[in-house]
Amino acid sequence: MVPALLEQMTGHPLPEHHEVLLSSTECTDSKPRAYTADGAIVLRASGRNVTAVVIEHQNGWDADKYWTWPVYLTTVRAQLKCPTYLLALCPTDELAQKFNGVIPLGDPDSRVFPIVMGPAQMPVVVDPEQARAMPELAVFSARAHADREPRTLNALIGGLKTIIDQDRRAFYYDYVLAGLGEAALEQLEGLMSVDTPEWQSEFARTIAARGREEGREEGREEALVQSILSVLNARGLTVPDSARERIENCRDVPTLETWVERAVTVAGPEDLFT
Repeated sequence: MVPALLEQMTGHPLPEHHEVLLSSTECTDSKPRAYTADGAIVLRASGRNVTAVVIEHQNGWDADKYWTWPVYLTTVRAQLKCPTYLLALCPTDELAQKFNGVIPLGDPDSRVFPIVMGPAQMPVVVDPEQARAMPELAVFSARAHADREPRTLNALIGGLKTIIDQDRRAFYYDYVLAGLGEAALEQLEGLMSVDTPEWQSEFARTIAARGREEGREEGREEALVQSILSVLNARGLTVPDSARERIENCRDVPTLETWVERAVTVAGPEDLFT
């Protein structure tokens, strides 16, 4: 999905490539201090690296990123010996605007241009064929645009039908559900209750029931709690009893929404609370 997002944001096609592989995220200096990005991929053609992308998922403002992002970019470039981009994904347009800009390195001609993407820049996926080809892009599209463009939910349903792994599908559903408004939640509930045998599973009924409950504050709290735990479990993270108790006892919706966002990238459940 990252090459598609990068082409969407730059307006330029990437070099022809035949492979997209996960790459190392370790960026170290001689102290040594570990610099670790959230993700990195490398595009390859005929056995050689043609483009790399460092991926950062920013849940909040961090001024230090203007110092560490060039380190990520140049270190990955040195390791893979190919042109390298830095793509930063932000959950809100306001946060994306804060991160958007040029990072000067000293010399007027030496600058880093991070590619910062918020919901407004996320592609709007309404074509079921596109969603089936790239369900993860449909997930991001529905999360960003469903409240204004309901057709993204239809595409989302079609895209997720291609995912066989139940835990992975649940992870994506929870991520989308946590970001929907009431009208979009009701529409998603309606789509899942359509008389289609493929969706008449206990999982689908559970998600639909959760959507009904989110119309009330108490139900929304419970849905957010379950979303956090589902995301952590889907990522294979063990949730200690102390962390589970803190999550389940929280009744502050904004806090729970923040924890849902953090659950996607944290190294461990305890990092939700820092």
